[in-house]
Amino acid sequence: MKHSPAALAAAFRRQAGYCAELGSPLWAEAMGRVAADIEADGVFAQFLADWGGDLERGILPLRLFGGLHFLALGGEAPALAAQLPSTGGRPDDRLWPVLCRTLAANEPLLRRFLDHPPQTNEVGRSAIFLGGFLEIAALSGLSLNLHEIGASAGLNLCWDRFAYRLGPHRWVGSDPGLTLTAEWRGPAPRLDVQPVIAARQACDRRPVDLADPEARLRLQGYVWPEQLDRLASLRAAIALASKIGVHVDAADALDWTARKLAVRPGGQAMVIYHSIVLQYFDAAARRDFAAMIEAAGAEATAERPLAWLSFEAASSGDQFELTLTYWPDGAQGPWRRRLATAQAHGRWIEWFG
Repeated sequence: MKHSPAALAAAFRRQAGYCAELGSPLWAEAMGRVAADIEADGVFAQFLADWGGDLERGILPLRLFGGLHFLALGGEAPALAAQLPSTGGRPDDRLWPVLCRTLAANEPLLRRFLDHPPQTNEVGRSAIFLGGFLEIAALSGLSLNLHEIGASAGLNLCWDRFAYRLGPHRWVGSDPGLTLTAEWRGPAPRLDVQPVIAARQACDRRPVDLADPEARLRLQGYVWPEQLDRLASLRAAIALASKIGVHVDAADALDWTARKLAVRPGGQAMVIYHSIVLQYFDAAARRDFAAMIEAAGAEATAERPLAWLSFEAASSGDQFELTLTYWPDGAQGPWRRRLATAQAHGRWIEWFG
């Protein structure tokens, strides 16, 4: 269904607020201008008038601005590239007219971006997950069988290869070509643990093929253009994931998870994990997903424990929480804990452990 101009403008203003809060004043200002343009029936209003996706879960502004950034990164919009730090540019008062001209010159490509959900594959979230994985390894004493839901390109399957600088704390993985840095609050996680990874598996409805140069560039387009550290981390993680041959299955999350839960090798801790994925599920799918994992947990044994590691929005407010539910033995029931709260991209982490 089509959306009213007021609803479209509100979606862009809402995302502008998130961009401002999360460190992208450039995109925050530009999205605010798009909202005003929609209300004035300008060029963006006409371009977006027929979009009928879900304004709550579809994140339309990130689709559009991901496409614009993609054009600049790929050299297809040199005037826009001259305005963006990610392409060596410096923004000035010409950014808005440049955005309007870029839209007019590239409508077919940008319409394709509107049809594609954003896939940031934010590698900084590995710094958030790290403490959870170390906790699972310590609790189980077993190797980890990793299963990531909504994995995009699968970059966060490589978390054990990275190095981490978490405030005063350090943890170094097996192939540290990338160091992730975060402001750390609270006690240290279990830094003395070095987990063994038995297997890495993942699914996504539309996985990113890292062998495709256009797909790699599309992934980079969703990074906000002032955040050069995020872009550098993403590129380093892409290189590492390509080197080790990470694979992501094209599959529905519930169907894929059901198949994987049905076959659990002995002597391994199975880990189901995801980051900012559940917001794309409808209410029924969220209930079914949780019920499926809990039913599998009830059948866990000491030789086949199950862990569910989730980084998602808290039930109230705009905070994101890392939670761990662990079944060492289904007969004993689960072990549940909120391990941390964190900024969505992993810039800061408050660890409770």
